[in-house]
Amino acid sequence: MALAQMGVFCALCIGCHQLDINGGITQAKSLFRLNVQKKSWRWLSAPATKREGVSTPSNHMPQLNVQGVTYPIDAILFDKDGTLLNFGDLWIGWFDQLITTVNRRLATFSSPPPPLAFAELYRRVGIYPDSRLWDPTGPLTIGSLDDIVTIVALSLFEGGLAWNDATEITHDALQSLDASLDWSRCVTPVAGLLGFVARARHAGVQLAVVTSDDHRNALRHLSLLSLADHFSVVLGHDQVPRGKPFPDMALAACQQLGVTPERTLIIGDSNGDMAMGKAAGLRAGIGICAAPHLSGEHLTLAAHVIRDYDTLAFGTSPR
Repeated sequence: MALAQMGVFCALCIGCHQLDINGGITQAKSLFRLNVQKKSWRWLSAPATKREGVSTPSNHMPQLNVQGVTYPIDAILFDKDGTLLNFGDLWIGWFDQLITTVNRRLATFSSPPPPLAFAELYRRVGIYPDSRLWDPTGPLTIGSLDDIVTIVALSLFEGGLAWNDATEITHDALQSLDASLDWSRCVTPVAGLLGFVARARHAGVQLAVVTSDDHRNALRHLSLLSLADHFSVVLGHDQVPRGKPFPDMALAACQQLGVTPERTLIIGDSNGDMAMGKAAGLRAGIGICAAPHLSGEHLTLAAHVIRDYDTLAFGTSPR
């Protein structure tokens, strides 16, 4: 994990150094302090940084208009799955393939345990078996890959496998699937996303991705959408001490962008995204319900709930 070594900084104020989430350390102004005992970030200050690929005149600041409310902003953070990518196109089929791969491994045992039952695993991760739709509050939607591995391994353990065998088989299946899946057929953008990203960049708004997926997966998915160059920062669950709903990822993204949380919005499809934004002190959270079966009722912490990106409009105001 890229930040697993952060414990060595437990006695330090990160004042003359800035953490580089990709693993290095570069000179910078003081931005925030990590309290390792409490595992929390505390915001200190942000430097003025040069924006690349943005075009708002220096005497104007960008605004985002959402359902009649105007937010002066410098940046927007995005969740990935269900926010940038259509969740069902990717993760329902992915989970099917994961269980199929695990069951194939089980069949090679001299005395094979019973195969995993799809209906039972669906229930555990938050997939409705009859419709193959998903619960927006479930582990598959909100959790990390580590969470899914634990759920599958626990099912194997309950079926009679030793825990070490259960975790090894599940991890091996995950790696095999990662190499064999045709990701390009599964990754599709949420309606209006591509145009919205282009408008945001033109308005001078910086963009970042903060996802419960792993960093490598996130980069791959953005590349498949030809969007990797549009996001200045991409952070995965594996790059921070604590994932959502804790504020670590949002604050780290603000730090790397050189913006303050108070001038940053978050867009996401789960209450975990909204809770992270609130904990980080972001300006507001916008919930998105791109899937037709979702009503948005689960987004109790969102300031706004939208169906697609076409309902959002950019503007500018004098500084």
